[in-house]
Amino acid sequence: MAAGRNRSRKQVRLTGFDNEPMARLAEQRLREEGIPCMTRSLRGGPGLWGSSFNLPHEILVYESDEMRARDLLGLAPLEISEREAGAPERRPLDRWLLFTGVLLALVVLALALQTWGR
Repeated sequence: MAAGRNRSRKQVRLTGFDNEPMARLAEQRLREEGIPCMTRSLRGGPGLWGSSFNLPHEILVYESDEMRARDLLGLAPLEISEREAGAPERRPLDRWLLFTGVLLALVVLALALQTWGR
């Protein structure tokens, strides 16, 4: 019966980790204390890149368990961590993808102009 009530509650993002092993350690700690949680890969997963162990992951908990989970993992309340973070910065991967896309577009344009000129 309790599992049925859990499905209707809202899940919130607790925190993110740079890799899966660190996220799994935090998940294990939460579960040991009876806090239901879920770990999710942020950029693909097994099958997309072959392995997801080195991809960023996040942990989701039920909204009602958020403060307890933050205390357990030693995380600052969300309002404080958001204030300290300031404006979100772009990830290096995002810049790399943008650069690769622009370079690819220039190569395609050069090939199209060369073919068109014939």
